[in-house]
Amino acid sequence: MTLASFLDRLASGEPAPGGGAAAALAGATAAALVAMACRVTARRAPSEALVAAVDAADDLRHRLMTLMHDDIEAYTSVLESRRAPSARRGPLLEAAMRRATTVPLDTARAAADVLELSATLLEAVRASVVGDLGVAVALAGAALDASALNAHINLQEIAEDDFARAARDTLERLAAGAHARRALAQRIAARAGAAGHDAGGRA
Repeated sequence: MTLASFLDRLASGEPAPGGGAAAALAGATAAALVAMACRVTARRAPSEALVAAVDAADDLRHRLMTLMHDDIEAYTSVLESRRAPSARRGPLLEAAMRRATTVPLDTARAAADVLELSATLLEAVRASVVGDLGVAVALAGAALDASALNAHINLQEIAEDDFARAARDTLERLAAGAHARRALAQRIAARAGAAGHDAGGRA
């Protein structure tokens, strides 16, 4: 699926893809920007740490792209289970809703990993890509928040059991990182302000 075809489908009247897939795409875009910032920096100042960061960012990008497709499949399964015969509908819907909760939780975790990776790179990347790293942080934060929202909504249709309690615990842990995200955004803004006088281009 090309980006253009995905956006066409997203804009259509079809129920899938929806917000969950869009959140995963935002996270994947964030990871791609992190990798780009590292590669640009490494052209002039190569290091093993930057190579490792590129590998980590590429892995996260691929994981989030997979989750984008997983989200489409998960929500499609929810729709199909709602149309199942009444005798089978309950168990099918429960299983589908658990899957539709697991996928956005995984997306939120991956987005949190993008944020954590970004935080380790702020002082390492070139001045010319600090703004790109800032956009990556903004997109990853949006992906995390959107995915957590979807997981929270889907949890409302799941029986309160060990799975649901574990999911809620995960959402609480992810929400607890909001202060660190704000602090990271402020640090990026501060460095971007200083970097503005010495951007030097990306070449």
